[in-house]
Amino acid sequence: MPSYKQGIAFRYIQGTKYHRDRPMRDDLGSIPATHRYKNYPDAARVQLPQPDLSRPADLWQCLARRRSERNYSSDPLSLDDFVRLLWAAQGVTARAGSHLLRTAPSAGALYPFETYLYVDRVEEIPQGLYHFNVADFVLERLKEGNFNRDITAASLKQPVVRRAAVVFIWTAMMLRCMVKYRDRAVRYIPMDLGHVCQNVQLAATAMGLGSCPIGALFDDDINQLLGVDGEEETVLYLITVGKL
Repeated sequence: MPSYKQGIAFRYIQGTKYHRDRPMRDDLGSIPATHRYKNYPDAARVQLPQPDLSRPADLWQCLARRRSERNYSSDPLSLDDFVRLLWAAQGVTARAGSHLLRTAPSAGALYPFETYLYVDRVEEIPQGLYHFNVADFVLERLKEGNFNRDITAASLKQPVVRRAAVVFIWTAMMLRCMVKYRDRAVRYIPMDLGHVCQNVQLAATAMGLGSCPIGALFDDDINQLLGVDGEEETVLYLITVGKL
C-alpha cells in the first residue's frame, strides 16, 4: 500500500464516505436548542448598532475584484464597516423554530461554530478579544487589551495578522454537528466555515477593505488564548481585515 494511503488524511476521506448498504443514523435532538449557539452571560457586553445594508454593491464586480490582501494601513475600521462585516459573517436573516437562519448556509441549519474577534483598531470598540453573540447581535468582551503579538505568534508570525485591524477567529463546535452527522460532521464544519469566510471577503471587497483567510496556525495557542478546550471546541479558521 502506498504510504500516503496510510496517513490520516486518506483514512479520513475513506472513513467518512456514505454507502448505500450502510444505514445513516440521525441523532438530532441530543443537544438542547439553547446549546445551538454560545453566549458568555458574565461578560461585559458591547451593544452594536444595526448594520446599514442600504449601500448597493455589484456582486459580479465584487467576485472579480476579490483577492487575498496582506498589506493594510494603520487606519482603524469604522464601526459601521465593522458591524456590516459581522452581519455578512453571521447575521440572522430568518427564524425556523429554534433555528436562527443566517447569511451563510449550514448543514442541518446547525451552525456548528462560534465567531470570536481580536479587535485591534475599530472605532468606538476597545482593543481586546471578543465573542460575537449571534442571537443578540452584541459583542461579549473576553479580555481587554493588546493581543496583537499573541495572535501573530500563534499564526506562525504571518505579517498580515500583525497588520490587521480586526481578526475573525472561528472555532468548530464538534458535538453540535456530530449529534446529527456523526463522523461526517468533520467534512461539513469546514464547508460551513468556507461559506462564512467567503461572505466576509465579499463584504470586505464591497466596502473597499482588504482581507486574507488564514489556515496556518498553532491551534492550541489560540484555543488557550480564547479559553476553549481544544477538543469539543477548537479553533479552525481565521480571516484578517484591514483598510488598504
